[in-house]
Amino acid sequence: MKTFIYLILFLLSCTVIHAQSFTMNQGGATVKNYYVELPYAVINGKIIVSVEIAGEKHRFIFDTGAPVIVSKELAAQIKAEVINNNRLRDANGGYDSVSVVRLNGIMLGNVNFNAIPAIGTLPELYKCWNVDGVIGSNIFRNSIVSIQSDKHLIIITDQANKLTLNKKHSVPLITNENNDTQSDPVIKVMLGKKVSLTLEFDTGDAGFLRFSNDYMNQLSKYAVYEVIDKGYGASQFGGHGLQDNSDKYLLKIPSLTIGEGYFNNVITETNKGGSAAIGCRLLDYGNVTLDFINSRFYFDARNETNDLYEKHWPIRPTVIGNKLVVGVVWTKALNQVKPGEQIMAVNEKAFPEVNLCDMINRQPIIAGTDSATVTIKDAEEKERLIDIVKE
Repeated sequence: MKTFIYLILFLLSCTVIHAQSFTMNQGGATVKNYYVELPYAVINGKIIVSVEIAGEKHRFIFDTGAPVIVSKELAAQIKAEVINNNRLRDANGGYDSVSVVRLNGIMLGNVNFNAIPAIGTLPELYKCWNVDGVIGSNIFRNSIVSIQSDKHLIIITDQANKLTLNKKHSVPLITNENNDTQSDPVIKVMLGKKVSLTLEFDTGDAGFLRFSNDYMNQLSKYAVYEVIDKGYGASQFGGHGLQDNSDKYLLKIPSLTIGEGYFNNVITETNKGGSAAIGCRLLDYGNVTLDFINSRFYFDARNETNDLYEKHWPIRPTVIGNKLVVGVVWTKALNQVKPGEQIMAVNEKAFPEVNLCDMINRQPIIAGTDSATVTIKDAEEKERLIDIVKE
């Protein structure tokens, strides 16, 4: 991984679990032949856009792996009508019961969207980005959405001729066949030359590739990955909090293809439960267009081939309460440290207490180095120093 604090990962996407005959796929734009350009900012891997609701502007996360979500405070302020109750699953596989409200007057640029179902509860973690909600895939199901990462611009239209699209750079786009309630986009990628894999495209995930233990086991006979390390613990946050401790595997995928974009030496960590996906780090390598109308996914790569190999640290930190702790321990550190032990300092920089939001939004603890000295406090309050190396 590039930096020590980057080892705290955040998977914010959520999936509505089908209940009876209710669907999040309702409402839409109030006009036809629309075209709008929506500027965005990227803050620690999250795409932030400005959304106007009931005449006031709000900051929202743009997340193709989730439905529209609003905070309880905003839902109450605009007197949003509760229309259903449902279950919500985050990217780690956690569940919660939530209410669904109907939103009117969602302005994306100059285009008005009415009668859009939205989850009426914003997980506490989202407040770290100072947002009031999420703009998710159910609002875009009748649109073409082009994410121009080179310009930090999202184009939303129902007119394909307004965009420059090269079908050679595309693959079929489908909405998740296991969940027809929110239109999250699913694409096919190639591992090696013969194995086709169906993955969600999830801009709520700050990484490049999210993988599960189940996917790893299913693909074991095809020789499309190499296990380069094994670990145990928890470091990833979803909408419902920190995942449970589990076995983890660090994989190297020699070849992954998306359309005409080729990626070599993709490094990914498996996650017990949850879902697999391509995350928004894909946008570091090109522009993406999701044509929900014509069921095509376009990836216009800046370079035909990209090498994604990264070194990794032997421990992965996370935050529990107000403490920086060891989240995952990999093979090289098994005799040095245990999951859950507190990290008191890194290279003499003290961390007696931490705030999760501060850790998300601060500069990296370590950058530009491949080694560090970490002060560890064990369960008996004894401190010791360990030296770690990124390999």
